[in-house]
Amino acid sequence: MAGGLVKRFGREQKQIDSSDLDEFRSILRREVGPSKFAILGRNRPFSTTIQFRQLSDLRVSYSWFAPAMLISSTAAEPYYSLYFRHSGSSEYRVPGRTFVTSPSVGNFWPGMHPVQLRTDENSHVFGTRFSSGAIRLELSRMLGRDVMRPVDFDPVVNFDHGAGRIVKRMLVELYEKAGQRESLGMREIELSLITLILDGLRHNYSKFVNGPERNIAPWQVRAVEEFIFANADQPLSLGTLAVIGGVSARSLQYTFRRHRGCTPMEFLRRIRFDRVRNQLLHPVHNTTVTSAAMRWGFLHLGRFAAEYRARFSESPSETLHRAKRG
Repeated sequence: MAGGLVKRFGREQKQIDSSDLDEFRSILRREVGPSKFAILGRNRPFSTTIQFRQLSDLRVSYSWFAPAMLISSTAAEPYYSLYFRHSGSSEYRVPGRTFVTSPSVGNFWPGMHPVQLRTDENSHVFGTRFSSGAIRLELSRMLGRDVMRPVDFDPVVNFDHGAGRIVKRMLVELYEKAGQRESLGMREIELSLITLILDGLRHNYSKFVNGPERNIAPWQVRAVEEFIFANADQPLSLGTLAVIGGVSARSLQYTFRRHRGCTPMEFLRRIRFDRVRNQLLHPVHNTTVTSAAMRWGFLHLGRFAAEYRARFSESPSETLHRAKRG
């Protein structure tokens, strides 16, 4: 169903199957806020399936509606939910704007404006809800100052180009891995997705996030590098590294590219590959390629193996076998 993603949420997921309109109304009120809804047409009786799993700072969900629906909602408090689909379409109305979503166009509910949603029949939608606290914290770290006003995202996300294309790819990866136990790799996907939507999608702080770059002192670069060396086994975000350097995220990236030939997060990835290689070169009795890769945050073993070979001119399994032969 829906590309198989919904079956991968794992044992911690919650699922609701209902043909009861009152129960659905209660769920919508609890999860979103005051809502009204109506069934459009009588071709199909009401039926819905809702699945979700809470991660650290994100909650992933899947919703299916049998009939076409008209849903009106006003959030009780700010929240952020990003939705995508593999098929079909829905029409959204927000103040001063109407747009249609599709596999190429997603929508970002900023949770501060009334929204009216008109779904088609047999609607399958994936949603990712972001912690408002995590959004504000990462933004304040990226800017190097406190964030006073709520972040207001553009509700339309184009998944065919730019940052939206990368966001869609990361969302699919998040859903594919959501059934795994908590790990460094899962936490990194969450943090990277939060950083990416702040850096690449349009919102009322975009001009500050993408403000002028400036060079920073060598000691600030060294401080970030030393922090990465000491904490490569911990989930790190660009905002966290900017705080360590005492600069904005944009200035940190500019200086790293200029003097190190890579971004801070690429530097972190390089260090993690070195740590995996070191672990494979000095294995204990139960060391495997999978265990070493997962320990250092690499969840997609196919991509990991290909990049490992490109970096070290041999596969990780060849490294391990050579070390065991001694």
